[in-house]
Amino acid sequence: MTSVGAGVEAQRRVRNRDVLRNREFAGLYVSQSLSLLGDQLARIALALLVFERTGSAFAASTAFGVSYLAYLVGGPLLSGLADRHPRLTVMVVCDLLRAPLVLVLCVDAVPLWSVFVLVLLMSTLGPPFDSARGALQPDLLDGDAYVVGNGLLNVTAQLAQVLGFVLGGALVAVASVDGALALDAATFLVSAGVLLVTVRQRPAAEPDLDGSLLRQAIDGFRLVLGARELRGLLLVALLPSVAVTATEGLAVPVAHDLGRGAAVAGLLTAAVPAGFLVASTLVLRQGAERRMALVPGLVVLACAPLLLSPLLDSVGLVLALWIVAGMGATVNLIAGPAFMLRLPAQARARGYGVAGSLLQAGQGIGLVAAGALAEVFGPRSAVAVVAAGCLLLAVPLLTAQATGRTVR
Repeated sequence: MTSVGAGVEAQRRVRNRDVLRNREFAGLYVSQSLSLLGDQLARIALALLVFERTGSAFAASTAFGVSYLAYLVGGPLLSGLADRHPRLTVMVVCDLLRAPLVLVLCVDAVPLWSVFVLVLLMSTLGPPFDSARGALQPDLLDGDAYVVGNGLLNVTAQLAQVLGFVLGGALVAVASVDGALALDAATFLVSAGVLLVTVRQRPAAEPDLDGSLLRQAIDGFRLVLGARELRGLLLVALLPSVAVTATEGLAVPVAHDLGRGAAVAGLLTAAVPAGFLVASTLVLRQGAERRMALVPGLVVLACAPLLLSPLLDSVGLVLALWIVAGMGATVNLIAGPAFMLRLPAQARARGYGVAGSLLQAGQGIGLVAAGALAEVFGPRSAVAVVAAGCLLLAVPLLTAQATGRTVR
């Protein structure tokens, strides 16, 4: 394989078009984009399906949330499959299993309880796919090319999230819930086909991996939490993510607190991902050393502007602050690749699965905490309190970076 990050490519700044010239990465990119778009289509369609059947907003939100909950279980337990078995095989099998599960949801006779079980099963197949994809990326791209490729996938994920919800709602309105679910199933089949055509089969990273899935999950946690450098990079990604996710979760009550309605709530919800998209290109244009030097500033940028939320009554100013916080969240484009490149090759999938689960859990805890604080202090104050807590927890990391030590 000719690495995009080698030779002449290493002598100049790597661009998105450079990494997409790598046929295997391009196939992985198309597959991941299709899967992400399909996931978002399914989430909105399933929420509407459950609401149509029950008339319950709680049931609809639960159907939406089950897909996220699955990652907390499937991430640590199933990520080891992508170390024990060939990673291409794991991705293709996950896609081929998810397609029929989605199609079963189109059957009107399926009991409501079965809908939740099917959603849980379908969502549980997401973590091993993501772990296999994340572990395979460093085999396809080297050095700076890997960072740029990872950034491209992250930016596309943000776009897929927005487009998936918008297109999902429009598709349901035009073609019904069943039509949206059928399209979701098709994305998984096409994704599997693209992978088989473009990505070369590689042997399993650790085919003789011993122990049960639970044993492998425990080993994954020990690997990630037992190494100070990995633990530090995980916290660098986690703390800003918690701050901005809690902010997004409070967008609706903050809009109400400002005396505004759904339109402003939508703008506030979009503020963080908008900031992320704007800054991502700027961050990825920097060289490797310069990017690492940006880490402390980006962590502060993700949290500090949110501290002013309760002091401002202007929608425009609050919106601007939240966009700036979203720009700071691009620290994940630096910390994420650095974390993956420091994992042993034979344990990348397990490390990825554990890190993803901890990020999901941290964001979930942040959302719950922000909601509880909002009931007591008001939504804008809750945004500031969560951001302040994340910033305080990040101080040791920022101090280490400022004194020239490796992020711990």
